[in-house]
Amino acid sequence: MLQKRDAWDLMDDIPWHLGVDETKFFLPIDDAALAFPGASAEQRLALSQWMGLVVNATISEMEDALPKLKYAGWEKILREYPANPELWELGELFFEEEAKHSRAFTKYFELFCLSHGIEPQELNDLLPKAFGSYFQKSISQNALSGGHAFWWVVASVEEVSIKLFQQLLRHRKEIDPLFYQLHKRHLEEESRHANYAYLMLNIIKNQPFSFRRLVHRKTNFLMAQIIGGPWVLVELHKFFKMKQIAHKHPFFEVLASCIPLYEKLSTIEKVNRVFVGAPYISWLLNPTWKTTQNSYASDLSVIQVPFPGLRSPELTVEPSPQLKKELADAS
Repeated sequence: MLQKRDAWDLMDDIPWHLGVDETKFFLPIDDAALAFPGASAEQRLALSQWMGLVVNATISEMEDALPKLKYAGWEKILREYPANPELWELGELFFEEEAKHSRAFTKYFELFCLSHGIEPQELNDLLPKAFGSYFQKSISQNALSGGHAFWWVVASVEEVSIKLFQQLLRHRKEIDPLFYQLHKRHLEEESRHANYAYLMLNIIKNQPFSFRRLVHRKTNFLMAQIIGGPWVLVELHKFFKMKQIAHKHPFFEVLASCIPLYEKLSTIEKVNRVFVGAPYISWLLNPTWKTTQNSYASDLSVIQVPFPGLRSPELTVEPSPQLKKELADAS
């Protein structure tokens, strides 16, 4: 297969020799969207890097979970509803590439810890984990019962990945070069099979009618929303454990110093920042901007949770000249 032949190699096609540039942002953030309003230049840099690691870990955990659901969520479906060989081949490549992406994000995490002099386990304990979570157990049980919430989750992660790189591309001069190249390679393969989840959902839609299948068809998108959002919130709440390890490294100390900025917000403002205003976090929690997924869900007339409108996920604010100067002085 042409796609398999031209796929990038984990070790040879990503410039790992660059290492991680500690003075660079990982994700572009503007002050109006930040969940920690009033953060200093040093805090914004640390928050950008932290959110970059969280996004990497979230995508990696999702992609690492895919092989565990390969039989119930994919092979079983294709065997029950015969598909052409190309769909099988594309699916095998899809699972292979997702596992490779997970390894790539893990390697970047290791390089980050090495460059900062951080004990990997201390930081790893604060990042999202899907294995053994209620989220993974629910998705697995749903697939084993004949459901397909799994593919709605895959479609969501694929769309987030593509939107994420669009932001990195616009702000690549401020972004760590290795972080940028990693996501560039990730996008190359994500964009090729971004529609695979919808191919699977289409096969499921065309399966012979049964009441059980109708229930799954109408409710599984809702299930993906209900169990995905709480998992993200629970994992993000680990950030507040930063207070307990602030003394172990300056990176943790700076991040811990951001917590009072969030705590002083009113409850309404906290909810607004998390679900509507803050980029990346609200992209994971609020599906209103996922146009492809929402369009397909509307076509199927599925049940879904009503979410508040999301501000445009386009970040148009460049780091201010003052911020650039502060960062330059600090480095």
